[in-house]
Amino acid sequence: MSQETTTQVTQPKPATPAAETTRGRPVVAPPVDIYENQEQYLVLADLPGVKSDDVQIRFEEGELTIRASRADNGNGEVLGAEFTAADYVRRFSIPETVDASKIDAKLQAGVLELTLPKASRVRPRQIAVKSA
Repeated sequence: MSQETTTQVTQPKPATPAAETTRGRPVVAPPVDIYENQEQYLVLADLPGVKSDDVQIRFEEGELTIRASRADNGNGEVLGAEFTAADYVRRFSIPETVDASKIDAKLQAGVLELTLPKASRVRPRQIAVKSA
């Protein structure tokens, strides 16, 4: 049975649970930082050794799921291994204020960056005052 963590975007960062082994591979909830500003939520997930082709992001019914796989590097005989093949899984409950059609993701230097823009109807705006 794999380990999956569900986090609500607006809650503080939870402790990262230990890895669970299934099918000979550990399943890990990657460490995640979540930020909010007036325009968006920003989710940063550590996925060391993962290629962009090995990341799957799904948004359905208010839930965002990140799945990723890190393969063995195949560089030769293993003399010591602290960086092994693993599967990553993390789930988040997303507020209704997010514009799901504009969610964007990029992976750079082992960090997955998810941008979740807020719908324009919930963004604060400045109201101009006119003189009569």
